[in-house]
Amino acid sequence: MRKMNVRLIYPDAEGRSLWRRNRLLFLRGAFLTAAYLCLLINLLTEGIPWSLLVIGGLAVVWIAAVYRPQVENTAIKKLCDVLIAVCLYLLLLDSVLGGGWGYLVVPIVFFADLALIGAYFLVFFKKQRRNFLPLLELLVAGLVSALCSLIAARRPEWQLIVLGAVSLGIMILSVALFRKPLMEEIKKKFHTR
Repeated sequence: MRKMNVRLIYPDAEGRSLWRRNRLLFLRGAFLTAAYLCLLINLLTEGIPWSLLVIGGLAVVWIAAVYRPQVENTAIKKLCDVLIAVCLYLLLLDSVLGGGWGYLVVPIVFFADLALIGAYFLVFFKKQRRNFLPLLELLVAGLVSALCSLIAARRPEWQLIVLGAVSLGIMILSVALFRKPLMEEIKKKFHTR
């Protein structure tokens, strides 16, 4: 029998410290411990449910700084995830603390971040063309919320009008400038011919 020469193409495994190998496990444990302790302390004391604010803040920090999805780990997807987390946290803040300011602030944060994501997408289109679906989901959400506001309110608020205008503007610009490549990417994503 002939001896085979096998050539290894993978690099040697590096010895990593305990922290580097298990940092997500340790961070998850620290975040969950802090959340449980705050919830327990809040339940044992009287007052507003402040532990919900701490848990929501921990969730926003986790999504913004720690969480890395295994699929579509791109800047646009990360910005979209952070936008959703921040808007939900602002609504949580408004519902716990009161004041009714969430109706004003959340659309402003939404259209400001949407304008940033849309500008990034349009400027770096050649590199970001595969990342259109997370942006499209946000654009549709912005348009739907603006349309619902226009239909439901006698006098729609300016922030929702701006949100709808920014969403529609980015969508029109994307289609006007990059119609053919976007259609190809949508066909690839949905496996249509």
